[in-house]
Amino acid sequence: MVLHSYRAVDLYPHKYGVNSIACGYLFEFEPWYFDGSVVWHGKRYKIRSEAEKAAEQLIEEVANVS
Repeated sequence: MVLHSYRAVDLYPHKYGVNSIACGYLFEFEPWYFDGSVVWHGKRYKIRSEAEKAAEQLIEEVANVS
């Protein structure tokens, strides 16, 4: 399981994770998934564990869109 921020240099198909986004003095967490050609983003969460679960679910959502 890979749940860290993405960098263009280390993206590979079917990689997913969570980006930390500074919002004032706090962080919000945004799930993402790379399908091999596009990085898909989910909505932001205030709790990292919720964003991690959403990142895993994003894989299924993208598969249903394709």
